[in-house]
Order: sequence, then C-alpha cells, then structure tokens
Amino acid sequence: MLKSCLKMFLATSALTLGLAAGSAQAQEEQKKYTFYHLLWSMTDSIVQLHVKAGEAYMKSHPNVEIKYLGPEAYDPAEHARFLDTIINAKPDGIALHISNPDALLPGLKTAREAGIPVVSVTSHPPTEADNKKLEGSYLTWVGADERLIGVRMGERLLQEETPKRVAYLMAHLGHAGHEMRAEGFFASMPDGVPTDKVAVGDEPTAAMDVIRSYLAANPDVGAVFGSSPQNKWITDVLAELGRTDVKVLTSDESPSSLECVLAGLCFATFSQEFPIQGPLAYEIMYQYKETGMAPVQPIVTGPLVIDAANAQMFKDLALTAFGEDGYAELSPF
Repeated sequence: MLKSCLKMFLATSALTLGLAAGSAQAQEEQKKYTFYHLLWSMTDSIVQLHVKAGEAYMKSHPNVEIKYLGPEAYDPAEHARFLDTIINAKPDGIALHISNPDALLPGLKTAREAGIPVVSVTSHPPTEADNKKLEGSYLTWVGADERLIGVRMGERLLQEETPKRVAYLMAHLGHAGHEMRAEGFFASMPDGVPTDKVAVGDEPTAAMDVIRSYLAANPDVGAVFGSSPQNKWITDVLAELGRTDVKVLTSDESPSSLECVLAGLCFATFSQEFPIQGPLAYEIMYQYKETGMAPVQPIVTGPLVIDAANAQMFKDLALTAFGEDGYAELSPF
C-alpha cells in the first residue's frame, strides 16, 4: 500500500513539474515580439508616463517585451547613436520621438532596409520639408499636433477674456515644435491683438531678466504662453512685479505644470496624452507584425486642455507614475 501511494505521489509530482516546465516554456515561446522605445532623455520626468504605460501594455500582451533606451540628457547625436544600437539588436519594432530628422534619418533608413517597422511617438516634425525627408521611413506617427496645441490653448484663454497683447516664451527661437505652437496660438487670437515671440534662454537668472524686461516694456500684455521648465521663473517675476493681471499658459502634465495650475498661478496647461501614446504605437507595431497592416493617417492624441477643473485628475494619474516623493521633487511649487 505504501509503495503504491509513493508511486502515485512521484507520478503526480512529475506531472506537476512537467506541467510547470511546459507552462514556463510556453510563456517563453509566446513572448515572440521585442519592441524598443527610444526615449529622448532617460532623465526627463515625463518619460516615466511612457514607461508606466508600457508596463501595463506588457501585462495585457504577455507575448510582447518592450525595452526602453535613450541618452541621459537629450542630445541629437547621442539620440542617433542609441538608434544605431537598437537597430543592431534586431528588434521587431521601434517606437521613437523623431527629435531631429537630419540626425536620425540615416538610422531610420537602415531600419527600413532591415525591415524593422518604426512608429514616430510624442510629437512629430511639423514642417513639410522635414516630413518629405522622412517619407517612407516610418509606418505612422502617434502624438500631439503642435500647431493645434497653440490653437486650443488660445481658444481656452479666449473663453475667459480677450487679452490686449500675448506673448509666446521659448528657450530659443527656431525650435520647430515651439515655432508651430506659437503660430497656432497667435492664429487663434482675434485681429488686432499684438503677438510677440520672446527668446528667454534656458539659464534661470538670465531668463528671468528677459521676462522682467519684456513685461516692463509691454505693460499691456495679458497672457504669456511658456513651457514647464519656465513655470517658476515666469510666476516669480510676475509676483515680484505685482502683475496679477497676466494669465500664464504652460505645457504638459508635469508635476510643475499641474501644481502651478492647482496653486492658481498658471491658468492652463495641456496633455499630449502620453499614457495612451506608447500603447497605441506598440499596438500598431504588434498588428503590423501580425497582419502587415498599419494606419494610413497619423493618430493625433493631443492636446487635451488642463485647467482648474480637471488638474487634480491628472495629478492623481501623475502620482501613479512618479510616486509621492518623486512627484514632490519634480515640482518647485
């Protein structure tokens, strides 16, 4: 009897181990696609929204593995070198932000020749000349329309008031995305409203001097549209000058911008809808590998305007990506 029970136990154990091994092997075999997401900067806080979304996507698609690579800080040449590294790994697909078409074009051509599908993610080169260079180098793009961002933010401002003058503040004139954003913002203003583009640089003290000088020279300005890194500089200068009449528009769902809105210091910001951009790009590559099909038009995910009415909802979402401590570290407010 004992021998019989022992034989049955051993047989059952062997079957269990065999099933477990078979299950592990099946899972390993099922993971048949490896996608790389080339980030513009591994230290940019906003990329965590891509990473968290990718983690969720892999849970719902166990046969897909997504790897994230990119330079520590953005640099066009470094970004291009990372693309070369990814291509050498022979992935099943690449998602990336086409930050600089000229720097990335050689790598994109290599990927195309190797049969690696590429999806452009986040914001896409806005100029016709850049898109002509890139023709045939990617399946489609998923992200925000930079000109539409400017238009929607301007429209939200006009729901409150018609300013006498507006300004768009950018680090450096000539940045394609910001130039298009400014163009849309200015186009949304009624005829007769003066518009100014102001290059403030990216060094805090010098930037604040430029902002201070601009406001002093233009006492009629009613709104300024900047970006997340400039939030504290702009609001500090306005407080110093007692200019409570100037509405501040800013960018993205970064902790800095969300807290600026929640504190009542910024009027509005916007979301490029990062949490859905990555998954849409991964799904496009997945379906392309499975069926050979891809969207024939871009998928525009933004902007979605964020103001006092919905900023808390976006903060709750950001907290899931950054955590309480990480969120606090990324906001100067």
